Amino acid sequence: MAKSITLISIFLFFSCAEKDKSVSPSEIYGCSDSNSINYNSVVTIDDGSCLYSGCTETNAINYDSIATIDDGNCLYEESIVEGYNLFWNDEFNQDSLNLKFWNIEEFWPGAFNEESQSYEDSRDNIIVIDGKLYIRAKKGMPFDTNNPLYTSGRINTKDKVELQYGYWEIRAKLPSGVGTWPAIWMLNSKIDSIGWPNCGEIDIMEHVGFDPYKVFFSIHNNNLYGNVHGTSQQGVYESNNLETSFHNYAIEWREDFIRGYIDGILYFDYSKNSNSFNDWPYDNPFFLIINLAIGGEWGGIQGIDNSIFPASFVIDYVRLYVKE
Repeated sequence: MAKSITLISIFLFFSCAEKDKSVSPSEIYGCSDSNSINYNSVVTIDDGSCLYSGCTETNAINYDSIATIDDGNCLYEESIVEGYNLFWNDEFNQDSLNLKFWNIEEFWPGAFNEESQSYEDSRDNIIVIDGKLYIRAKKGMPFDTNNPLYTSGRINTKDKVELQYGYWEIRAKLPSGVGTWPAIWMLNSKIDSIGWPNCGEIDIMEHVGFDPYKVFFSIHNNNLYGNVHGTSQQGVYESNNLETSFHNYAIEWREDFIRGYIDGILYFDYSKNSNSFNDWPYDNPFFLIINLAIGGEWGGIQGIDNSIFPASFVIDYVRLYVKE
């Protein structure tokens, strides 16, 4: 009986081993193109199901013949800035922020400029509605006036959309109320390796709620940074409807100058006057940042009015152009 059991065991061992040799890898069907919106990294056989987002309107200047799903970003000839070609745009016509182009930042209160808010990855703070991006600052609930907490949003295009030179235009409506500090600005893509302010910073628009009729265009570098008020590195524009109407905030940036505009009106003009990197760290790709701060070294000079919340910074579109 023992010999029979041994023979049966040997037979089963070789049978199982033979079966293992014939097993082939699993066949997984799907989209194998990493450029598609439905890419699947484990796919072994492409089944032709790849989907691509882009402009599907054949008469648009940014028509994409590969696109299968319209991304709402179609632009037409009348939208182009004279002398420039479209590089990239976001019209915020999708259901949510497009993370193919944007990063959502998260930071604690005081991480920057002694600001009072935390930056959160939350639909309470960053939401797209009816073709517009809303960055909202809110009070923490339940709200304690003795220990006030605030949340807000901050996004950037780092490592996703970066451009050296060009015409950058952002259409936006500013929040109102003492304590708000919205900003549209740019940082050098080398910031991780050379740090700030060595990398340079360009502020396309800053506004503080306690000074409601002014917007500021500023540049920072290792030669002069931080408070640049009253210097050639800052321009100031005054208007009485900055918080009630949309305006176009723009930068024209080339090898030898940086110019700031609001609604096509030039109010900042700075020319390159040195070959020193300290004075001109602007010959490199930059990325875009949009945020709404509460309080801080500048925004909080006159405190924070807790009756203004929720406060919304509304962005209609972002468009980047390159010289023809």
